[in-house]
This record gives sequence, structure tokens and C-alpha cells, in this order.
Amino acid sequence: MDQSQFDQMLKMIQSDNDSDALMGLRGLQGLFKHDGVDFAEAISFLVQNMDAMKSKSPTIDNAAPKAPAARPPVTISGMPQCHMPRGGYIEIVPPGATTGLQVQLPGAAGEDAENIAGNFKDALVAAAINKSRFKLKLIDMKNASGEVVETALQAEYERAGMTAVRVWANVRGEVAALATVLRKALATALPDLVAA
Repeated sequence: MDQSQFDQMLKMIQSDNDSDALMGLRGLQGLFKHDGVDFAEAISFLVQNMDAMKSKSPTIDNAAPKAPAARPPVTISGMPQCHMPRGGYIEIVPPGATTGLQVQLPGAAGEDAENIAGNFKDALVAAAINKSRFKLKLIDMKNASGEVVETALQAEYERAGMTAVRVWANVRGEVAALATVLRKALATALPDLVAA
């Protein structure tokens, strides 16, 4: 994990959005596991040494209010790719790379991996061409009676005037599971394209 990815993970952990915070914590768990460090012991170490950390941090009373930092514009050269390397998986390939992050899709999404890979590639390419970050959002579609008949996962962009790109649609539980997996994968493979 490079510094940019680590910074993005820390930002997600500190987010007020529960799903972002959870994904950030899962990423931190994965980092510790990858490096052979017990997650519970690492957190215990932080808690035990909190006094030392407090002395290095400004107190709430003395801290100067911070203006929100302006995010730098998206700078991406080349086109990201997404394809299905094998059944039930997609691979997100950063620009200029020949291989990328392989992601196993959950449940029914795994059976439609080729379609999802194509649609997600469209979402990534639109972001790269328009230099815009995006979020993956769930949209419920209702019938005339107001009942939810289907839920869609779509990429919605920060840049004004851009049309959302639909990634996949199915029942809410299946789409929500896919959203969780793709959000985490996007934050890992292409963190510069993740909208705040």
C-alpha cells in the first residue's frame, strides 16, 4: 500500500459516513493482517499509549479551526480498464498497468461479472476523461404503487452536468453487497477517483 492509498484509508476511517468508516477499518484490518500484526493488539497498543499521543496533539480548546482543504484536481493519464479475468471476478487495472486488482463479486453479481465489468469500465473511463471523482450510490426504482421493484448501483460524478453511469441493477440486498465490494476496490485501486 503506497502513501496515497494509506492516506485515503485514514480519511475513510475518520469519515462521518458509516459505510466509508467501516470500509476504512476493514482496509486497516487487511493491512495489519498482510503484515502479520494482530489487529486487536495494535489497537490495544494505541489505547495504552494514548497519553503520549495527546501530548503531541493540540487540545480541542487550543486547536485553530481549519478550513476544509481543497482537493487537488483529478490528474490521471491514460484510461483505467476493467474486465472479467475469470468467472465471478472483475479486474480493475490502473492506467499504464498491465495487471490490477482482482475482485471477487458477491452473490448474484458474480454470475453477471462480465456485464458489471463492462459497465464499471464505462464509469471509470467517464471519470478519467472528464477528470471527475465519483461515488457509487444505490438508487431504488419504484412502481406506480410506490413499491421498490429494483435497486440500481450507479456512479455519480462531482463534476456538474455529467450523467450517472449505471453499473448494475437487481434486488436491494444483492446490489448493496456489490456496492460495498466495489467501493472498497475503487478506494484501493484508484483512490484519486473516489469522491469525498
